[in-house]
Amino acid sequence: MSGARGTRSIHDMLRRSFAGLVAGLLAPTVLLAGLLVLLTQRYDAVIADTSRAAVVSETLESALPDEIWRVISGRVRFEEGAQETMLAGAERELSGMLARADDDGQRRTLGAALRAVGTARRYVAQLGVQMARGGAVSRNESLYREITDVSSLAATMLRRYVSEETVRLGQLNAHIQIATGITLLALAVLLGVLLRQAGRSLRTVDDAIRDSLARLEGMAARIAQGDLSARVPPAGVAELYRLTGDLNDMAGQLERLLEERARQEARTRKAELRALQAQITPHFVYNTLETIVWLAEEGRNREVVDMTMAFTDFLRISLSRGQDWITVAREEQHVRSYLAIQSVRYGSIMRYEIDIDPALGACRMLKLMLQPLVENAIYHGIKGKRGRGFLRITGRREGDCMRFTVEDDGVGMTPERLDGLRRSLRDPDSRSGYGLRNVDERLRLYWGAGLTIESEYRKGTRVGFVVPCIQEEG
Repeated sequence: MSGARGTRSIHDMLRRSFAGLVAGLLAPTVLLAGLLVLLTQRYDAVIADTSRAAVVSETLESALPDEIWRVISGRVRFEEGAQETMLAGAERELSGMLARADDDGQRRTLGAALRAVGTARRYVAQLGVQMARGGAVSRNESLYREITDVSSLAATMLRRYVSEETVRLGQLNAHIQIATGITLLALAVLLGVLLRQAGRSLRTVDDAIRDSLARLEGMAARIAQGDLSARVPPAGVAELYRLTGDLNDMAGQLERLLEERARQEARTRKAELRALQAQITPHFVYNTLETIVWLAEEGRNREVVDMTMAFTDFLRISLSRGQDWITVAREEQHVRSYLAIQSVRYGSIMRYEIDIDPALGACRMLKLMLQPLVENAIYHGIKGKRGRGFLRITGRREGDCMRFTVEDDGVGMTPERLDGLRRSLRDPDSRSGYGLRNVDERLRLYWGAGLTIESEYRKGTRVGFVVPCIQEEG
């Protein structure tokens, strides 16, 4: 819902607050998590390369010399030995480690080990040639010693690399611990800030609703005391902006109608009824706003919006820009808005059904014909019943006419009380049944026939009327 410039929507305020909380928590969390992931990946890579170096060192220092000796001693043919596979694997592992190294010291150590493995590989090749030619055993043993020395040198370099990497692992682990601590501390601080911001946002929304509703409640109280000059400034909350304007319009119309009545005591009966019709009961307005305030204090913001919208529609249709005639569809909407408001107060004791033929929606009728009957059924029928009551509003076409009924299963009336009510509708000085009498008088003024009332004690009451079906012009 949009209001005038400067107003704020409850929905927008809550949405912005939520978006701010999510963004404030997500951005640093992703950043810190990314840092931890990078450190952890680096730690895992160092462990993997350290393990590879240890395996290659063991191969060069022990497994390779043993395999060469087996070849020299004649237990395994040179072509069947695993020395080439060992050396190729060592070179492949060392080349990969050298490519991943990010430190000059690592590169020098791994480079020296790789060169030593290359030298050992050349000695092994010479050994293969020597043995293929049937060379002297002493020459083979000499090559064996060269291979062993070079392999031992490469293994020594790799042990140095493992030692350096072990120190580096300790440093990385310390960095990870520090980063984890900083992350936890930062998240704790951030969470505290966000919780504080959330509290401030909720207070802002609560204050905006409370301030606007308090002004509306004060205006309703002044109107209830007879001060029809009461006005309120436009609400700062968009959902209440239209309600504020409608209440000010209502108060202005009430004030103008009363001034007009004071100046013209000789006004016709129809004009008097129109003035009475336009007077929205201040007590109902006060109770409605009080209920909205209660819902707001309970934090039921969705119901505050729904009830505010229903009350706004109720007032708009009640006023109808001073027009006496409205469509059946708008009269039905007026009753729905009224029942939506009353359901918040009496929902535990009341169920209702509105069954008006949609084909009647475009027909015209006097406004505020059904709501007084519904109000009478609630207050004098259903409220007095023990247990939950049911209210049904129907509208049907009968030839060129429309028949409307309001039926409840409340306490009903005895024959004597029913007869007294029917007599009071004819008595202009009677103070009982104002809502029914007002509807009955307007029906008789325009069409000559009033309300029909049927009731049975402890069974319920049925009130109805018939009016011509007048199509909407245009």
